[in-house]
Parts: sequence; C-alpha cells; structure tokens
Amino acid sequence: MPDSQAPSRLAGLRQRVGGLLRRPPAALVSLADQGVVSGFGFVSGIAAARLLGIAEFGHFAMILIVLAFAQALHNALITAPMMTLVGARSGVSQAYAASILVGAVLLSGPGAVFVVIALVIGGMSGETLVAACALMLAQNLQFTLRRLRFAQGRGVQALIMDSARAVSFPLAAAAVWLGGGTLGGNGFVWLLAATSFATSLPLIVAVGRPVLSRPASVRIGAVLRRHVPLGRWLLPIVFVTFVQEQLVWLVAGATLGLEALGGLRAAQYLVGTVLLLLAATENVLPVVAARAYAEGGEAALRSYLMRTGVKLGLPIAAILTVLSVPGETWLTLIFGPDYAAYATCLRILSLSVIVVLVRDLAANFFRAKQNTRVIFESLCISMVVSVALAAPLMGYAGVSGAAAAVGAGHLASLIYLAWAARRQALPAGIRLSPGR
Repeated sequence: MPDSQAPSRLAGLRQRVGGLLRRPPAALVSLADQGVVSGFGFVSGIAAARLLGIAEFGHFAMILIVLAFAQALHNALITAPMMTLVGARSGVSQAYAASILVGAVLLSGPGAVFVVIALVIGGMSGETLVAACALMLAQNLQFTLRRLRFAQGRGVQALIMDSARAVSFPLAAAAVWLGGGTLGGNGFVWLLAATSFATSLPLIVAVGRPVLSRPASVRIGAVLRRHVPLGRWLLPIVFVTFVQEQLVWLVAGATLGLEALGGLRAAQYLVGTVLLLLAATENVLPVVAARAYAEGGEAALRSYLMRTGVKLGLPIAAILTVLSVPGETWLTLIFGPDYAAYATCLRILSLSVIVVLVRDLAANFFRAKQNTRVIFESLCISMVVSVALAAPLMGYAGVSGAAAAVGAGHLASLIYLAWAARRQALPAGIRLSPGR
C-alpha cells in the first residue's frame, strides 16, 4: 500500500512545485527582488572600493549620497503615493501607469538641478555632473518600474529586470578591463547608468506605449492632484533625515577630503548588512504592534516591543561585535589596507545601529497608537543635534567626529521618544498630551 501511494505523493509534489514556478507568491518574489537589489548594491560598492582606490571611492560615495536624496524626493512624490493609491483602488490602468512613468521623467528635471547644485558645492564639475544626472534618471525610472510591476501583480518582471542589471554590470565592467580600459569614479557611474537604463528599456517601452499611441490618455495634472496630498507629509521627513545624516557626510567629504569620506563609506557598507535586517522588519513589525495594541492595549504593546527588542537585539549586537572589535581586520580584508585607519568609524556606527534599533521600536510604540507627530518631532531634534555637533566633533576627531555627531542625533531622538512615552504614561491631569 505505501508503495502505491508513493507515486501519487511524488506527482502531487511536482504539481505544487510547478504551480510555485508558474505563479510564485508575491511575497517570495518581493523578497527575492530585494535580495537581488540589495546584494547588487553591497557587492558593487565593495568592488568600487577595491578597484577605484580610497580617494576615487570617496568621489563615488559623494555622488551616491546626493543621488540617494534625489531618489527619496522621487519616492515621496511618485512611488510612495502610487502604492497607497493602487492599494485603495485595487488596480493600475495603462493610462495611470504611463502617467506615472512620464511623471518620473519630468520630476527628474528638478532632481537634476538639485544634483548639480549639491555636487558643485562639493567641488565637482564637468563630466561628473552629467554622469550623476544620467544615473539619477536611470535609477528613478528603474525604481518606478519596479514598484509599478509589483503593484500590477507582475513582480516577476521586476525581478527579471533587476537580475539582468545585477548580471550585466559586472560583465560590462569585465569587458572594459579586458579591453585594456580603466574605470575611474565617473566611469563607474556611467556604467551603472548604462546598465540600469538598458535593462529597464523593455519595461519602459511596455509601460510607455500609451504615451505614443494615445498621448491624450496621459493625465499628469490628475496624478499630481492625487499624489500631492499624500506626498506633502512625506517630504518634510525626507528633508529632515537628509540634513540629519547625509548632509553631515557631504560636509565631511567637502572639508576633510574624499579619502575620509571613502573610509567612512566603507564602514557604512559593513554595518549596512545589519541595517538590512532592520529594514526587513518594516514588513511585519508595525502590523503586529498595531494588532497587539488593538487587542491588549498599551501593556500588550509594550510587552510585544520588549520581546521583539530582545529577539532582534541579541543577534544584531553579536554581529556588530564581530564586525567592530576586529574592525581593522575586516576593513583590510574586504576593502584593502588603506581603509584600516577608519575602524573607529566602524565602531561608532555599530553603536549607532543599536541606538537606531531601540529608537525604531520606540517609534513603533507611537505608530501603533497612531501618534506620528511625535516621531517627526524626534527626527527634528535629531537633525538639530547632529548639525550642531558636526563642526566641533569633526574639528576634534575628523571623520570619526562626523560619525559621532550623527550617532548623537540618533540618541537624542531616542531620548525624546522615551521621554514622550513616559509623559503619556502619567495621569492626564499632570501631563500635557502630545499633539497628534
């Protein structure tokens, strides 16, 4: 009897596997795509550090910092509101998708102005400005297409696009070096832009076809009317977080030199492996925290966040200890001997990650209670502290002082959230209720 059941079980297993391959779960596709995108960013960053040298890597890092802000603005006005609206309407029309793509191109104009101004202030000019704007446009389009395809239930196409980019870049770089060419910081940026645009082109054509066949179907004005009310609340957070951290890094690069920025960026890449774990919790933690508060009140919410803090904190602290204590060894092995001098930055950033973990848990306490204003207030305090301490700490400790200033900002925001949580726990007659 068992022998006769074995073929049927095997056939059932094959059928399930075939079904997964034909229609993989959206969550699995999303996880795979994020792994490809994050893995490509991590590996390409290490490759740049090894191949370009520390000064050229600092040049490359400054460009990426500026582009990160431009993409955050793009996300606040285009992709983040789009995902909310799509969820509410349960679908994406061809006209809306084409309008989104056109909007992404148009928004790249103001983005290019910002990129040029920021890099000119940072002492860059000429080819660097053009290459940076090209990469900004290509990455904005690719980011928009990725979100669109997932919103349309076609995440596999986004995974194919991002996988093609991850594969094509090292192949193109290898072809350049085998041909006797060299890639400086600008060449690296150009190659990133070219591979991003080339692998996005099939989806650009597919999504943008209505623009060519029915130009009147593109409604940029309607998109703006829908997106601006949502995006206007995201924009202040983009500016605050940029000033609090990225602006400090730009100032460090401009005043201390590109070598210092390159060393700092290498340390950031190492702790970035842990920050990815924190980013992944955004898919689960806020939902479960809100459910805990709805079902069990503040006591259940605090209990859940405490348990989660222990579960996350112990492995994260262990990983950071392994990275930071022998920091010189890791920086030398992964990036090269020139980077060993920045092990102090790695240790300071590791401590900052622990602070960010606790702060994010505290922020989820207020998110679950739908009190988001206090989170914005905490980020404003973080910005003020980081900017105020940046110059004196950089004068005292160089680039390590810049890292310490940003870490102090994170700590200040955590202290504010803890104070606000304590204040809410007091009787109503004693405290002043924080605004919602």
